[in-house]
Amino acid sequence: MREFKKILFVCVIILVFGMSLFAVSQDLSAQGKKNLRSANMHLGGKRHEKALPLYELVLEENANHIDALNNVAAIYYDITGDYVTAREYFVKLIDVINSVYAEYEELKLTDEKTAKKYYKENIIKPKLEGMLISVKSFRDNCITQLVNSGKLKIQSEEYETAIEIFTNISTIIPDSTITYRLMALCYEKLNDIENSRNYFMKTAELDPSDVFAKQQVASIYYNEGNFIESGNWYLEAAKNDTENPDNYYNAGIAYKNAKKDSLAYVAFQKALEFDAENLNIIVTLSNIALSLKYNDASTMYLQKAVDVDAADGTIDNSMYVTTLCYKLYGLKKFDELIKYGEMWHKFDPLSKEAIQMLYNASKELNDKKLMEKYNKMYTDM
Repeated sequence: MREFKKILFVCVIILVFGMSLFAVSQDLSAQGKKNLRSANMHLGGKRHEKALPLYELVLEENANHIDALNNVAAIYYDITGDYVTAREYFVKLIDVINSVYAEYEELKLTDEKTAKKYYKENIIKPKLEGMLISVKSFRDNCITQLVNSGKLKIQSEEYETAIEIFTNISTIIPDSTITYRLMALCYEKLNDIENSRNYFMKTAELDPSDVFAKQQVASIYYNEGNFIESGNWYLEAAKNDTENPDNYYNAGIAYKNAKKDSLAYVAFQKALEFDAENLNIIVTLSNIALSLKYNDASTMYLQKAVDVDAADGTIDNSMYVTTLCYKLYGLKKFDELIKYGEMWHKFDPLSKEAIQMLYNASKELNDKKLMEKYNKMYTDM
């Protein structure tokens, strides 16, 4: 029984002292404490260049020393502007503070009294709660500062330096879309089109709602003469910018240049849904429909073009109405021909061709009254 008690006592000692082995110790040797005091003195006197190497000596002895980590991070952040290194120290500091909290939680499970004492000495006294909030904010702000410094390099046209900064950010935050977008713009300025396209594509991959990135990819493909890929990317942009006719219009132009009239036709039809009075789109649709042998559709779009052109009481492009009249005559749509033939005569009252067209239409309709009217107009000219 006595032997059992002895073993139990030894186990308790191991448990207590073993637990302390996991503690995030802030202990330093006499030299370490001296280095810390000297570093703090230099920091207070704003002699940062002298403080930094002393703090680094402290961290060589105890890599988890909270005050040293905090002050080194602050020097890199506030004084040297080395936000990459500052962030590394902030991240380390957060890990250390979280380890202190983790140890406190473990202590609570076994010894609540000891845990309370630990909390008071290691969390409340050094004000770790407020420090943790502050350090997390500074860690995140390092990225903001890096992005801003990269933007400044872009403004001063130091594109290669800006790319280095954004590359550093991408290693820290590999899914930062703004980083890849800015890198793409830098490569574009350096006329490195391949890298520019790749980084715009990476941006679009990470953020499918980034319309600008998709439009840039489409534009690059268009300028390279890869019209099908260009059209495809403009339609990708349209998925997140559904009511902007420009994406569909540009896709239509790209497909048309690729001689893919069927794809172009669909794209221009979609553009027209959101820009119903765009003469350029309407006439283009009429021409493509004609090439696809959609004769009725070609005529319908040409009629729409004339109606839009004549909406203000004048006709700016006479070719639309004259072409339409011949189309209507060929399709034997004589009632409609009378309407548009009158428009033709109105903007060009000296055109015998227009009166002849009107007379022929009225004859096909067997409308004697109109025949007499147009015959008289023709003979009076």
